[in-house]
Amino acid sequence: MNQNSWITSGIITSCKYKRELYKELQNNNNATCASYYRNYTEILSVVIRKAKIIEHDKLILNSHNKVKITWGIINKESGRNKRKMEIQALKVEGKKITAQQTIADTFNEYFVATAENVKRQSKNNLINDDNKNMESHTLFMEQAYNKPYPSMECKYRTTKKLNKL
Repeated sequence: MNQNSWITSGIITSCKYKRELYKELQNNNNATCASYYRNYTEILSVVIRKAKIIEHDKLILNSHNKVKITWGIINKESGRNKRKMEIQALKVEGKKITAQQTIADTFNEYFVATAENVKRQSKNNLINDDNKNMESHTLFMEQAYNKPYPSMECKYRTTKKLNKL
């Protein structure tokens, strides 16, 4: 989606003329000139609004994902744009890390360790159902399918380790 594809050469010319009128109005404090400038500004605003509507309609009609394009237009017009948030530095155990790959690996290791801690805690908190001890997700699957669900074990790897494979 081109940012300002609705801007035509006529709109550019009209905006330049509006600026010239404004400069004249600053030098010449005439009521007729002020009225003409206000009227011209209102007409130009209507033309710009209609040009945007036509461009947006064309974008929506020619798109495969109309909902996505519509929300993109709404966010652009309302001034809500996605901003990519990039962490510049991270302090871990008193050391400041600035390399982006090292920051990513540190986050990866933290969340892998968190997942392993949750897994260990869930093994310690077993659910008792008809004298059977099993993990809650296994119990759910067994109840859903009325047959024993095989136990699975995930092996966690960091991005660095996956890239080495």
